[in-house]
This record gives sequence, C-alpha cells and structure tokens, in this order.
Amino acid sequence: MLYLDNAAAAMPEPETLELARRLWSEDFANQESGHALGFELRHKLGAAAESLSHTFRGRGGGRVVWGNSCTELFQLLAASPLVAGREVVSSVLEHPALSAALKREARKVTLLRSGRNGQLIPEPRTGVALVALHQVQSELGAVQDLAALYAAFPGAVRFADAAQAAGKLAFPDADIVAVSGAKLGVPGGGAALLLSPDWEGAGKFADFAAAFRSRDHRISRVHPVLPQLLAFAAERRAAAAETARSAAEKFNLLVRSRLAGSRLRPTLEVAAASPFILHLSAPGMQGAVLMRMLSEAGVMVSAGSACAAESRDPSPALLALGYSRSDAYGGLRISVGWRIEAGSADILCAALEKVLQNY
Repeated sequence: MLYLDNAAAAMPEPETLELARRLWSEDFANQESGHALGFELRHKLGAAAESLSHTFRGRGGGRVVWGNSCTELFQLLAASPLVAGREVVSSVLEHPALSAALKREARKVTLLRSGRNGQLIPEPRTGVALVALHQVQSELGAVQDLAALYAAFPGAVRFADAAQAAGKLAFPDADIVAVSGAKLGVPGGGAALLLSPDWEGAGKFADFAAAFRSRDHRISRVHPVLPQLLAFAAERRAAAAETARSAAEKFNLLVRSRLAGSRLRPTLEVAAASPFILHLSAPGMQGAVLMRMLSEAGVMVSAGSACAAESRDPSPALLALGYSRSDAYGGLRISVGWRIEAGSADILCAALEKVLQNY
C-alpha cells in the first residue's frame, strides 16, 4: 500500500505508537479529579502545553486550550466573545467546519475572495473583531501570506488554522493558532489552540474556554493522553521538518514532471503551494472515481470533492478559483507525510497512468 492521504490523517510514527501504548495504560484517570492521580495528570498537561509552546513558538509561557478535534475548537472559538454577535473576516477557502461555526455565531462574516493561484485577496477595513484564515489550504495546498492579510484589518484578533502547516512550515505569527493531532500522526487525534504570550486577551479567552467546558458543558473533556501525544509528536515533527520538506519538494517536482502532458494538471504552481500537498485537476473526469480506482491499485489519495453521482456539489475550493461547475468535480489531492519511501513517485505515476488508460 502507498499511503498519500496524510493531509486527512498522517501515518503515526512507531515512536508515537509506542508512547501511546504506555500512556493509555498509565494515564487513565480523570485529570479533573481531586486525588493524587488527578493532580499528577494536571501537572503532565501543563508540561505538555509548555512543550508545545516551545516547539512551535520557540518559547514557553503561551497558554494552550486542548480539544478533541479542530472542529470542536472551531465551535469554541465561534461561541467566544471574540466572535459571537460581532463582525469577523474569513475566506471562501476555509475548512467547512470553521466556516460553519463562524456563520452560526457571528453577526456578520465577510469572506475574502481567492485568485486563480489560490492566494486570498485582502479587502482592507476597520471595525473587524477577528480575522480567521488558513495558513495552508486543506484541499489545494495553497500557502497564504498571513502577515499581509492580517495587516489589512488593524486591531482585529488574528486566528490561524495551521492544521496543514504545523511541523512543516514556519509557525504563523498570530494571536490564536489551531493545530491538529491527526495531521501530526497522533493516534486518536486531539487538537490545540495555542495562544500567543504577547496577546493581551489570552487570559480572558483561556478562562472562557475553561468555563465553556467545565461549567457550561458545551464540549467534552479531552482525554489526558491526547495532549501528551500531541506535544511529543509535534516536537519530533518540528525537529525533522527541514529534511521532510526537502523530500516532499523532490517528490512533488518529480510527480509534476512525470505528469506533464497528461490529462492531470497541477492546480497550483510550485511557488504557491505547500510541497506536502499536490492537488491535481482532471477536467472532464470525476475525482472520486479516480480516487477509488487508485485505491483498488493500492494507492490511497483523496478526491477534491465527491463524485457527482454521490453529491450534487462540486469542490467549493475549485469553484472559488474560477473553475466551471463540471470541472470542479475533477480534483485529486496527493499529500505526503514526514517520511517518503524511495520509489513512491514511480509507483504513484505508474498507477495514475494505468487509471487514466482505463477511466
């Protein structure tokens, strides 16, 4: 099997799996309990938060809000005083879970448009409470210049969805940054919101998050194993980021060159996208059909959107880039992890060639 769907869930490393086996057997207690085991777990979660802050921000002191998934933490963010009943800015290319949460709670949501290259177009304005944008687009892999986009909205709280970038690209300078355990290869998932030590609203937001879970019971308690695994995996991934990025770039360029002249075309130019995600456009074809054919050949990728026979809706991301409705069904996402086995590009391209012949 060749697994190339790491943008959905990264393959866990053996070291992370080994730690998980130990922690699941040791840290089974409720971290909110008043006995010694509960106290010990609270100490471990504090250490995990400090480790995560050091790994990504290069210093400690940053508060961390733990969650079971980014979807859960998006709901928490949207229900907070930063968003609820206020005006926020997001974009047409955000993850559906973030967009849905913001639209439910905000008084007004302004969505930035995208160019054909996947780059968001800033629309400067004042009076915005929060700007919520991705660092790397989850389907297309487009990398955003967040500093320039945030600058268009002075005074707004800066939120970055770094699920597809954490441990791979430079960590964004934002007040709140979301990271996903599933994308770091954590079995069981988990997620976190990292609050900047320089953000003056960090304390109030952390207090709101604690009440949201413990007093209002609007989201569930995070099992204490998940934050520890997330901190462990993040440290390992960040330490290997340069090597992994170099391998991903070589794989990406090789596949692009091998596909030149075929019916599959890279949706974005190399400079516009993360090397870990190669999105292909297949005009006139169904991405979901291509995905299933590749799966039968032992190659696991993701469709840009569901097959027309299974969904009435084409890929919103491709539509946002200006693709026609019919062509927006023909997307295929190839996403690599931190380790790329030798010959992976050859196996993928051979499988793609055969699939195109039999489509």
